[in-house]
Amino acid sequence: MRPLPVVVSTLWWSALTVIYFAYAARAAFALDFDSMEGKIAAGVLAVLLFLTLSILWFLWSYWQGQDWTRTFVLIGLILKAAYYLRLAGQVRSPGYDFGQLLFVRVADVLFSIYIFFWLLTKPARRYFSFHAKVN
Repeated sequence: MRPLPVVVSTLWWSALTVIYFAYAARAAFALDFDSMEGKIAAGVLAVLLFLTLSILWFLWSYWQGQDWTRTFVLIGLILKAAYYLRLAGQVRSPGYDFGQLLFVRVADVLFSIYIFFWLLTKPARRYFSFHAKVN
């Protein structure tokens, strides 16, 4: 049985990955692919598709309980926290926009903090180490 934080975090991060790729694809398909700008957008979209599929593969490994994914998630959450702290310093600068998805960002930060601390608990370490031995 998978722990609830693994299930919820996998579903949450998978949904965010697909939504961000769909947002980028929608913006790219608004361009004319015959122009130079459209060709560049098509190349960027191809790279984003590769990254999206790579992230989804990583999340599948995380779902399966691979021990190395726990380490990568912890590092990723630390990097995300540093990025959001850097953004927080720019909030008062002129021209800064919170963006349309402020609620999603706040929910992501709060959920990331919870997952970070959960991954440091004994049940999380036991889940990932047990599945690493079984697989």
